[in-house]
Amino acid sequence: MDSSRPTANKEKELVVVEWRDIIATSGWEQEISCPTLFTVGWLISKDDDTILIANTKDPDDFTGEGKSDPPIYYGLHAFPVGAVVAVHPCDPAHKPLEKSPRSSQISQAILDIPLEPKDPRTV
Repeated sequence: MDSSRPTANKEKELVVVEWRDIIATSGWEQEISCPTLFTVGWLISKDDDTILIANTKDPDDFTGEGKSDPPIYYGLHAFPVGAVVAVHPCDPAHKPLEKSPRSSQISQAILDIPLEPKDPRTV
């Protein structure tokens, strides 16, 4: 692998795409609403028709299969512009929470279950 090639590709911006999805039901529902979803990736292109992002960035083109100089972007997501609510830049100063509130709730629920002593004859 030759990682000494010049990096001619411009670094892509890391973004969060906020988008609305289609929903369908097969029951007797009278009301439904389209969910809003979020997808993170590097902004590859944006035009009047499609917003294209990639979820994987290979800074060195480790496979050597890239058709351009590194970095190479994979895992493409194409969004029709009509489904996109907004494209938000990722905040580089964002600091992840020490512990996710959701995982804390799940962990706490698991911790609240009393452990039964194991019978040494069944182990």
